[in-house]
Amino acid sequence: MGQASLFCCHCCCLLVCLVLSTLNGPAAGATRVRVSSSTTMTRNIEEENALLLLLAGPPVLSESIMGTVGLLPCNVTPPIYEDRVALVIWYKVGLKTPIYSVDTRDSNFDRGTHWSDETYRERLSFNVTGRAGTLSIKSTTEDDTGEYRCRVDFQKSPTRNSKVNLTVIIPPESVIILDSKGATIKDHTLGPYNEGSAINITCVAIGGRPQPRVTWLHGNTIYKNASVGQSLSERRVGNVLSLARLERRNLHMQLTCRAENNNLTTPIISSVVLDMNLRPLIVKLQGENRPLSAGNSYQLSCVVIGARPAPTITWWKGSSPMKNTHEIANPDGNMTTSVLTFTPTIDDRGKFLSCRAEQSMIPESGMEDGWKLDIYHIPVVSLELGTNSLNATLREGIDVFFECNIKSNPWIYKVSWRHNGAILANNPAEGIAVSNQSLVLQNASRARSGIYTCVGSNREGDGESNPVQLDIRFAPVCRGGQRTTYSSGRHETVKVACEIDANPMEATYVWKFNASQGETVDIPASQVAVDRGRSIAHYTPMTENDYGTLLCWATNEIGDQSDPCVYTIVPAGEPDPLLNCTVLNQTSTGFQIECIEGFDGGLQQEFIMEVYMNGTTRNPKVSRLNRPYFEVSGLVPGMGYNVFLIANNTKGRSNATILQVYTLKDPEKQTVRITFTKFYQGRRPTTTAMATTSDCICDEEEFLGVGKGKVLGHDAGTAVQEQDEEQAEGSGGTYFSIIFY
Repeated sequence: MGQASLFCCHCCCLLVCLVLSTLNGPAAGATRVRVSSSTTMTRNIEEENALLLLLAGPPVLSESIMGTVGLLPCNVTPPIYEDRVALVIWYKVGLKTPIYSVDTRDSNFDRGTHWSDETYRERLSFNVTGRAGTLSIKSTTEDDTGEYRCRVDFQKSPTRNSKVNLTVIIPPESVIILDSKGATIKDHTLGPYNEGSAINITCVAIGGRPQPRVTWLHGNTIYKNASVGQSLSERRVGNVLSLARLERRNLHMQLTCRAENNNLTTPIISSVVLDMNLRPLIVKLQGENRPLSAGNSYQLSCVVIGARPAPTITWWKGSSPMKNTHEIANPDGNMTTSVLTFTPTIDDRGKFLSCRAEQSMIPESGMEDGWKLDIYHIPVVSLELGTNSLNATLREGIDVFFECNIKSNPWIYKVSWRHNGAILANNPAEGIAVSNQSLVLQNASRARSGIYTCVGSNREGDGESNPVQLDIRFAPVCRGGQRTTYSSGRHETVKVACEIDANPMEATYVWKFNASQGETVDIPASQVAVDRGRSIAHYTPMTENDYGTLLCWATNEIGDQSDPCVYTIVPAGEPDPLLNCTVLNQTSTGFQIECIEGFDGGLQQEFIMEVYMNGTTRNPKVSRLNRPYFEVSGLVPGMGYNVFLIANNTKGRSNATILQVYTLKDPEKQTVRITFTKFYQGRRPTTTAMATTSDCICDEEEFLGVGKGKVLGHDAGTAVQEQDEEQAEGSGGTYFSIIFY
């Protein structure tokens, strides 16, 4: 007989026993009955199930996560000690046949006969631990959910039935978080939302059986105003979280959605972090409002705290936006500093300088801080002639008025006046009257002509006005510093220039010759020319009586020249010697010499330097220059040189000024400059003097010998010759000027 047939016969026999036990009481139940009728063995299982309704009671609840092992408990402990289990059968309500059985009539549970329905294959197993038996269902599926019945037959005791309700749980698959617009939130960042706004966010759990509970948490706290979710469809449960008004403290708040439908698995969660746009809390200009100096560059800082993201910071001067700014943000982003490079001007005084910060994404979020500017500046000064002087002809002898207008912050502490750049002080004795911001020049002379400015001084500095040119008109006068002596030979024409100072310069000229007898002779107009504001007379001495003085008068629109310009005409001659010659910048290979020129003999002169090495008269170094400043180089170190300095014109050469100069060799030696000054009389139209300077390097005893008749640094013959000339003159002398350096 097959396994299935044996199982059916056994089931029918046990059913008969159960019925007899029920009808006849405990005595009958204690009697073991064996039924062999074929009719009983084929009893329908539905009749047995109907019979079980008589034994209805609460089932044992069991849960299993889909894919794991489901455990169905069954009590297999006999009611009496000497009894033992004969057969265990498992049924699933709704199926017509058992799903599993264990036959232990001839053995124990370990060696008993285990049978499983083919539908379950090898997923079912039954184990006994102590007094409890458990049916295990491997890899549970959704179809395994249902009510199961465990039937235990004992050898002596009545059959025991128990029910187990197995629930196979399918955890939720995932959760998604949607923003107010229904869009899925990416990167786990919610927002950004503006401070003060209200938001609604939805968490949707997908899948799961039974349908999961969906809750919102902040940290470990469940939002009380959020429900456990509502079913959106068979596979979706949603929960909406509403935040009425976002505050600054909500920034970076973590919101967690949790979906769960059992206590066996870890809930599925998804978190988002709330990002927010925050309006500025503080806008403050750094430092204190103090006066600024016009023209100086300043860096002003404006600190904005609390804005997120970095705010838009602008600077304003009145209603005008300002540029030249840059911003510095703190690493935490909570503070932003805007730096303005500002160079104020005078016109900025009294204007309002402000720093404004706003969060462009939050309407009406702007805040500002500012200062009223106080601008210090150098006085702005303007100068003009007084009303009395504007329309008058400015000529010598009138009073001239000046007015100084000043704009200053802070106010000036003094006003000063300048004439051609020189300070002009109050001096009533000279006709200069200074009073506050006014200047009066009384009885102004032509010396008062020039450029006038006034200067206002305050703590910022000195402000000088525009220059005002004062042009005092006057009659011609002879210009100082011009050439007044001319030399000419007989029958030689000399050009005598008459130079005047006048205002205006347009003038007419009259020339006269003052003869020795005191008579004056007019110079013909044909011999007079006007060239670039001066008159030039072409004068030719013919006889000795034609030497004397020429007189020149000029006349302009102001008047006639009161005193003529006087020019002396003398016979032409050779120039005077050079004077006060000094050695400069003496080195080991050269030196420089500077002299003062003497009378030029009435003619253009040039200056000659001849340099001879001591003991020779050949191969001199010769220089010809237009001014008496000489320089020589390329000499032998530590050597003495005779230097001849001469003035020359077309009439001849002057006497030589002779120097003896040593190039440097020993720095421990002292250099002594000896100046020989000789005076000559009776050889020139006027008295002249010649100075000869000699440099030498000598010991103290040698130098002291000069006072005893010794001549240092000159050729002996030359010295004797000069001494003879002095004696022949009968007058004059030699003076020594000695300088150590």
